[in-house]
Amino acid sequence: MQDTGWSASDKTPWKLADDGRTVFRLVSPIVIWWAWVVFAIVILALVAIPAHNYFSAELAAGLAAVTALVYATAMRPSVFADDDGVSVQNPLRDHRVGWGGLGDVYIGDMVEFSCARSAPRQDKTIYCWALYSSRRARLRARMRTSSRPSLVVGFAREATAGAREPSRPDTVGLMAAELRRRSVAARDGGAPAAVLQSSWAWWPVAALLLPAAVLLSLVLAR
Repeated sequence: MQDTGWSASDKTPWKLADDGRTVFRLVSPIVIWWAWVVFAIVILALVAIPAHNYFSAELAAGLAAVTALVYATAMRPSVFADDDGVSVQNPLRDHRVGWGGLGDVYIGDMVEFSCARSAPRQDKTIYCWALYSSRRARLRARMRTSSRPSLVVGFAREATAGAREPSRPDTVGLMAAELRRRSVAARDGGAPAAVLQSSWAWWPVAALLLPAAVLLSLVLAR
């Protein structure tokens, strides 16, 4: 596998959950979620609760709908890996595939899994909302890994040896490489054949639809 520029002595960007699974996700969506929670609470405290009028009810329903949307798209998405396979939580869908059914891991706008499905259906690509990679981040990673001449000013050792520090790819690249490594190791170890299992995450769907329906009914009842 291609060198990622990461060594075991570095702090890994993935975490070990209490249930023993490894969690792959980014920090920025969590920050966005909690920032929105603080904002929504402040708006409720300053506007919706003191007003006690029809508009405050509409505002509360709207905040509830947006809060559910922010949770589904920012806080909920995660990728979990264990000894048997990998689970992907997207905003409204959950996916599970054993290592024996995971074909490969790619990086596009998001980390993508090529997953086997039961015949006669073809393999399906699962996009991991939790592990997104902007075009700018991918360009920076390619630039860091590309060859470039050594700087001689202030770096005499590099100028003499022609050496440079190993490049360090972005967090999403490290996570994708680790997931690919685990997948290959499991298949080489005789992981049994598996197929993709997908299902709707009904409670996020309900959390989105119920306040949206309340808001719509309040608006129409004006």
